[in-house]
Amino acid sequence: MKKRLVTILFVLSCLFSATAQQDFFFTQQTFSRGNINPAGVGNTGDVDLFLLGRLQWLGVDNAPHTVLFNATNYFQKIQSGVGLSLSYDALGIGHSTTEIKAEYSYQIDLNPNWILSMGISAGMFLGVYDPSANTLEQEAERMEKEKLQAGKEKELSPNFDLGFELNRRNLTLGVSCTHIQNNASTSYSSDRHIYAYSIFTQQINGLWDLMIDLGYMNRNKVHLADLGILAFYNRLFWGGFSWRPDLINGCNPSYLSILVGFEYHIVRFGYIYECGLGTRSTLPSNTHEILLSFRIPKKEKSID
Repeated sequence: MKKRLVTILFVLSCLFSATAQQDFFFTQQTFSRGNINPAGVGNTGDVDLFLLGRLQWLGVDNAPHTVLFNATNYFQKIQSGVGLSLSYDALGIGHSTTEIKAEYSYQIDLNPNWILSMGISAGMFLGVYDPSANTLEQEAERMEKEKLQAGKEKELSPNFDLGFELNRRNLTLGVSCTHIQNNASTSYSSDRHIYAYSIFTQQINGLWDLMIDLGYMNRNKVHLADLGILAFYNRLFWGGFSWRPDLINGCNPSYLSILVGFEYHIVRFGYIYECGLGTRSTLPSNTHEILLSFRIPKKEKSID
């Protein structure tokens, strides 16, 4: 039974790896956008530490999982934001990618209401495939494992991103391109992605605020939309949903996420449950994201 389970996971990881070399599309990415748009670095004016984890196939050994860490800061004197983004993605048994990149944005006051941010980032992308991870740890298979270890593969490649954001008090408009140097993806690196998004916030009354997020992602022949609504109560609790349909195949597949969270002073915590919809969905029904961030306030930059 254990051998059969490992075989199944190996086949699934190979299939998943063949199509999974694309950017992380996290539902809670509106809170920290640096990994998809360097222009978003420093736009809060605070020191921001953002940690997000994603887990699929909960309860299954070697299930795909992802960790993302963003750290950003803003320097008023030079009107610049700087950041560092680290990510690790375990795509399946023996297959993983690691990315590290430095981010920079420069902000221009267009008028008392609007700020334009221009951002760039540069880093390295490491892809690893270790076939020996697909064998059981048993003495009878030791020789086979040693042969597989000799076939371990690594690939290190550069990565560059470019983006712009336009901000005012309650509206953010952004466009970006990641992996701008890659025309095609490989087993260890991703091809070019194009993003566009808008984030609108509106105070309903003294207790309730509403956030509407509209996004779009293009990668080669992949076209995804992102439609999200979050309601905030007293700036303490929030809840809502996000829907990501495939625009090419008549919204089949699409992905539905339910979000809940809270924030208190400098701490923010969020959780989502995500499921795939449609006959073409490959997303397991037990996919989870957990967000934890710390925001250290600095002198505010008014964009009223």
